[in-house]
Amino acid sequence: MTRPVRTPEVPPGHIQRRRLIERLDAAARTPLTVVTAPAGWGKTVLLASWAHAASRLGPVVWISVERDGAGDLLSRVDKGVAAAAARGGAPAPRPVVVVDGFHLVRDADVLAEVEQLVRYGDGGVRLILAGRTDPALPLHRFRVDGVLTELRAEDLAFSVEETAQFVASMGVECTETALFRLHAATEGWAVGLRLALGAAPQRTDPALLLEDDGYFASVAEYLSVEVIDALPSERRRLLLETSAVEHLSAGLVESLTGRVDGGALLAELSRADLFLRREVGPGGWYRFHPLFARTLYAQLRRRMPDRVRDLHGRAADWHAVHGLPGDALRHSLLAGRWRQATDVLSRHWTDLVVGPRRGLPADDGPTPGRSELPAELALAFAAEHLRRGDADGMRGYLRMADRHVRNGGNGNGNGNGNGNGAPRMAAALHLAEATVFGDPRVALSLVPPVLGDPSEELADETRALALLSSGRAWMRIGQWGQARQPLSEALVLAQRTSMVQAQICAAGLLATLEAVQGRLRLAAAIGRRALTTAERFGLTDAVDLAWTRMALAEVYYQWECLADAEHQAELGLDLAGDNVEALAFGEVHRARLRLAHGHFAAALNVVLAARRELATAAPPLRTALALVEAETRVATGDFAAAARALPDRADAEIFAGWAAVVEATVQYGEGRFTAALATASVPVESHPSSLTWQVRGALLMALAGRALGDRARVVRHLETAMAAAEDEGFRRPFVAGGHPVRDLLATFGPLLPVYHPMASELSTVDPVPAPVPAVELGTAGPPVGVLLEPLTERELIVLRYLQGTMSNDEIAATLYVSVNTVKTHIKNIYRKLNAGRRREAVRRARELRLL
Repeated sequence: MTRPVRTPEVPPGHIQRRRLIERLDAAARTPLTVVTAPAGWGKTVLLASWAHAASRLGPVVWISVERDGAGDLLSRVDKGVAAAAARGGAPAPRPVVVVDGFHLVRDADVLAEVEQLVRYGDGGVRLILAGRTDPALPLHRFRVDGVLTELRAEDLAFSVEETAQFVASMGVECTETALFRLHAATEGWAVGLRLALGAAPQRTDPALLLEDDGYFASVAEYLSVEVIDALPSERRRLLLETSAVEHLSAGLVESLTGRVDGGALLAELSRADLFLRREVGPGGWYRFHPLFARTLYAQLRRRMPDRVRDLHGRAADWHAVHGLPGDALRHSLLAGRWRQATDVLSRHWTDLVVGPRRGLPADDGPTPGRSELPAELALAFAAEHLRRGDADGMRGYLRMADRHVRNGGNGNGNGNGNGNGAPRMAAALHLAEATVFGDPRVALSLVPPVLGDPSEELADETRALALLSSGRAWMRIGQWGQARQPLSEALVLAQRTSMVQAQICAAGLLATLEAVQGRLRLAAAIGRRALTTAERFGLTDAVDLAWTRMALAEVYYQWECLADAEHQAELGLDLAGDNVEALAFGEVHRARLRLAHGHFAAALNVVLAARRELATAAPPLRTALALVEAETRVATGDFAAAARALPDRADAEIFAGWAAVVEATVQYGEGRFTAALATASVPVESHPSSLTWQVRGALLMALAGRALGDRARVVRHLETAMAAAEDEGFRRPFVAGGHPVRDLLATFGPLLPVYHPMASELSTVDPVPAPVPAVELGTAGPPVGVLLEPLTERELIVLRYLQGTMSNDEIAATLYVSVNTVKTHIKNIYRKLNAGRRREAVRRARELRLL
């Protein structure tokens, strides 16, 4: 008899589930909430959030169908509601009835009564039905009627920040990069994280557990007992057969299983929430959770070993026919079809050597049975290890191929019309190794061997690969300005020749460059096109998409769509893997988003950890991290520390405008308005390299002009900021400016030579407590009211911290003082501002233009 495996519960109250609480808040407006997720998602995560959600939703009645059965379900609901109402007092809040395990309810009468309760109830109760599959209720009608809130696995998954909180709650030390690897591998699945961290105290890096056989055995045991073994034998066989591939479509399922209803089968499995999720976009692709997929594939190899090679062969044929050479190569090798693998490589090598995909399992399948492989077969294995992200494995096969090439073994000479054989393919793979894993300067020197004889007429595919490699290498070196032209040309050629992976890579890097330069609409268009291409071909796990996600995060951040920016940054970090530059860019976004929410200490922690752990990133990214640190110091009013954090002008390069704006903000905060004007003019007038910093610089110059009483300067620079902002949709610089910028727009907006609707709109926005990049120190116009006793410099710094959500302990830790000292400062602030609490003090300080 198989022993049951208990779901490891997450300690309630340890995880601040902001996203989930927002979704549960929506449940307060609908009589029915359906929580549908596989084993280990729904109850575990819901309980972890309940301490924070219960106060919003009202008294809770918990009913377990698994424990008590479905009999008399409605009478138990009535009794629970009555008891909750009696406890609630008068007026009694509407109780919440949580029915856990509702997927076990099959009685038609009970289902009909629940439907009637939802449809015709008087609003006296809210139902939350939690189960592993959708309940047998007319959910489509409830959606139309607006009486339904739905939560699924993606809503219940831990975000990166929630994963960090969970790791901390387990008492485990975890670096930032290890945190990202944990989150990417588990995709926020609480049980997977719990099992990983349970063994982490014996490890220095909990992310290493993801490759540990013991850890995987515990995950596989849980999934086997709780999910797979409970399935009917036919359904289990279907899951095992489809586990041979990483992504599924209707046609691919039919090719693997011999069925004719692949689309209906995938939709049914997805509704049953068997760790199968439909990918967004036009491709109609599905994929299993990575840990579930690995468990299924292990069972396939154990239970049906004779079917494994046949399934990979079918997958190879299907992918080859449908224009997916990377997957065709992979499955040809796993099926032991050496001729097919070398044929795929020789036809499509220019697109196969672009870059890795995230999370491909380390499975070589059968081997050719010899220690020394033919050149092209060794190159095929090298290309597959490149796509897997295995640098050491790739280099080993490359050395084997090099020996043949040196001895004159040129392969079969097949290629894309160029006479390409083993020598050129080997050169391309050496270029890819240097570009992706090695020294980018070496990569630049390896471009000519790929191009071959200068007099030779090159195919567009070869030119696209060479240009793309050059652009990537220039970005890794830090010469971002040099990268735009080759990347733009590579993208055009890749689109012309249908090089899918090259399109994704070139578009992601180019979108990043455009976003950094403030060309937001173009960056968004390029990024979205790259995502659509990836979605159509099932390549949503390409590591190069990390750059696309980061570019979109920058766009949404500047558009003040902070939730979308956070989502894109999180997806980018999941994809980044070991790409130090992409990780650094993701950390820049994480820190800035915390600043935008007023979480100053959290922002500082993120950026300081990133600067320690990602010290090998390209110079522009190190500069960006330094500038985020300086902005964080400015937001807290510590201008001296901000000045120390500023990088040297020589290191700023592409972020020269950003560096100038931050330096000017420090000068402005110190009351040196003339100096601030001169410094801020660099991105506005002297060196207008980025629209982002033109807008920020022009706003700062307008504020400085107002402080100096120069009305004409205020109008001129405010017009410059508004014109650039409306072209690209900038909102963040205005919202982040807080009260000073809002007052500037309200006062001088009507005086601008051109009417800007955005000015009147932004002047009425009440910003969330956030860092104020331009702090007025009592000289910018007459204050509203009089402060009889001025605040000291230290009290001003503490006051700026009070805008956010930091506790007294956090403020003390950030300022390196005792908590009692902070409390004394706060007491003096309240007394001088005639305020009784934090919010009132902040409001009063803004009226007095201290903030």
